[in-house]
Amino acid sequence: MNSNMFVHEWVNAYNNQDFDGFGAMCTDDVTYDCGPFGHAFTGRGALVSHIREYAAAVPDRKLTPKRVIADGDAIAVEYDFAGTSSGAVPGLPPAGQPISISFCTILQLRDGRITSQVDYLGGQ
Repeated sequence: MNSNMFVHEWVNAYNNQDFDGFGAMCTDDVTYDCGPFGHAFTGRGALVSHIREYAAAVPDRKLTPKRVIADGDAIAVEYDFAGTSSGAVPGLPPAGQPISISFCTILQLRDGRITSQVDYLGGQ
């Protein structure tokens, strides 16, 4: 598997709000953890619901990958997240305010699909 192509597909599904495509990239039992925001859950439906929630919270959001590092079935992706808050999610800036966060995501794959996603974040 080409890690750069996989990440390109993952980013495009996210940026294009292709929720079905994003979900299809995950196993049924995918786990998600973003400790800084207090998010942790299991299951494709829960992860896709989270992505939908943030699509409403930051409708113009975009991921911009900066670096991809792969080791076997693990892929680390460093990227920037940017957009404008709708004010719909507590903890995010008020409506109309810009959001800019640097992330590093570790994707663990099983049979070519995401079985675990862990997000780490930097400055806002």
